[in-house]
Amino acid sequence: MRVLRAFQVINKDGTYVLSNTYNEVDDITGGTMKKNAADSFYAVDPDLKAHIDAIEQYIIEQRYGQRGVDQV
Repeated sequence: MRVLRAFQVINKDGTYVLSNTYNEVDDITGGTMKKNAADSFYAVDPDLKAHIDAIEQYIIEQRYGQRGVDQV
C-alpha cells in the first residue's frame, strides 16, 4: 500500500499541479519497500479544484488579511 508523506499544490499560470511523495509499505509486514516515491498530476476534477480554491482563499484571508483571490 502507499502511505502519503507530503504533497504540494503548484499554480502554474492558473493551472493547478499536485505533486506528492509517498512510501510503499508491505501490507503484511508493515515494512517500507520503497521510500520517497513521487507522483504529479493536473487538477482536472471540478471538486478537487474547488477544494484547492477554498484552501487558497483561506490562506489569503488568514495570512494576508485580504478578501478575494488576489495574487500574493
